[in-house]
Amino acid sequence: MSYNTFWFDYRTLHEKAQTMLFSFLAVAAGGAIGAAGRYGVALATQALIPSEHALAGFPVATIFVNIVNIVGCFVIGFASHFFMQADFPTSGSWKLFCITGILGGFTTFSTFSLESIDLLQSGATGLGALYIGLSLALCLVGVFAGRLLAQIIWKA
Repeated sequence: MSYNTFWFDYRTLHEKAQTMLFSFLAVAAGGAIGAAGRYGVALATQALIPSEHALAGFPVATIFVNIVNIVGCFVIGFASHFFMQADFPTSGSWKLFCITGILGGFTTFSTFSLESIDLLQSGATGLGALYIGLSLALCLVGVFAGRLLAQIIWKA
């Protein structure tokens, strides 16, 4: 019986399954690295700042974690342009590993969201708005600056 006896080609299906599995493993491996890095930053921050809610209720510890988000956004902006370069071999797999995996695990906004809601629900509306606005604006500036730097380097 040949592979093409049915309405689909088993070899093609097998190749697609291998590609999907490799992509999944690339994201998983990168995500483990990114999540571990973020956890390391959180542990270091907790060691440096005894109270997560210092300075009149402003989440100072989370500011340091948001530095990770800002740096991560800069790197995502840079990497997104880097991986668009046609001369980079196997860019699809590396892009999944680096951007979706490492940076996706490293730059989550879950802590940001929780602290924002805590500030707003505690009645600190002004601090909450400032915290949300600065975090969002600085991350967007990070992505823009990273992409701009990559474009300058590769003269896109």
